[in-house]
Amino acid sequence: MRTRWLAVSLIVLAAASPRAFAQSASVQAQSLFEEGRKLQQAGKLAEACAAFESSQKLDPAVTTLLNLADCREQNHQLATAWGTFTDANRMARTSGNDKLARVASTHAKKLEPRLSKLMISVAADHQVAGLEVLRGNDPVDPASWNHALPIDGGTYTITARAPGRAPWSTTKTIKVEADVQTIEIPKLAEAKPTPPPAVSSAGNPAARAPAPVAAPAPTPPAPARTASAPAPTTSAPAPAVADRSEAAHARTLPIVVGAGALVLGGGALALHLSGNSTYARAKASNDQTQRDSLYHSANTRRYAAEGFGVAAIGCAGAAVFLLVRGGGEHRSDATSLVPVASPQLTGLAVVGSW
Repeated sequence: MRTRWLAVSLIVLAAASPRAFAQSASVQAQSLFEEGRKLQQAGKLAEACAAFESSQKLDPAVTTLLNLADCREQNHQLATAWGTFTDANRMARTSGNDKLARVASTHAKKLEPRLSKLMISVAADHQVAGLEVLRGNDPVDPASWNHALPIDGGTYTITARAPGRAPWSTTKTIKVEADVQTIEIPKLAEAKPTPPPAVSSAGNPAARAPAPVAAPAPTPPAPARTASAPAPTTSAPAPAVADRSEAAHARTLPIVVGAGALVLGGGALALHLSGNSTYARAKASNDQTQRDSLYHSANTRRYAAEGFGVAAIGCAGAAVFLLVRGGGEHRSDATSLVPVASPQLTGLAVVGSW
């Protein structure tokens, strides 16, 4: 019993499935058709035409084709609308619906005088081997060459190409209604051969071969020396120019010491002025504790100013001495600048021998 019920169930499902799929496609097509009607009434013609076209693909019907053709006509696609009315007429006659066939035929005949046409003219002697003509990106069937065919208004790019030939293209604008245009395809010129790539010297053995070098002239033999005439000896000349690096060092050191003197002098002046200012604040203060603290700070800054001043004077004197001495005899004794810091003295010391 279970096997019999299972077989019956499978037969029922197999019979019902195609019908269920057909109903689903029909429902979707009807939904798209209704959406197209609403979009067309709202003036959204491009979206409406797309909805009608999708509905026709899901569930072909004469009524859908008629609505699609009417939408194309309102969207100023007259050639497409005329072709769609013609298809609707053929479909209605096939299904035996004479009424809809007459409706489609009447609309197609009304559109015929309004159609714009384009003829792509290709002379027989211009039809080179492998010739291909494109309208935009779509190939044009050679059977339609030299015939004026309906076309929607717009701007089109016509391209002609063939193997071994230079391509040719032109742009033509077609009016929406009653415009007739002709584009003549010329005989394509032969493509210019591409020059071979230049070969660099790195890959050419002949280019890498060095040029022949002439053999040097023979050197005459040197005269034989006698025992009494000893061979002359050549002594290397003494260098006439002193080491430039040492000279540069001799000029740089006085400059560095002089700059240190300026820095120390500036520090001494700043500390001196700060000490005087602090001392004046101490005298004006009424608080004894604050006055003592300010006096102590003022004295510390003055002592530091004196130390910096002495160091600046010393550095200035050392800089003058080194500058004057640099013009005399050069010595290789090392001279260095050493910082000095102590409670009694702060500054720079020049260490060396003179």
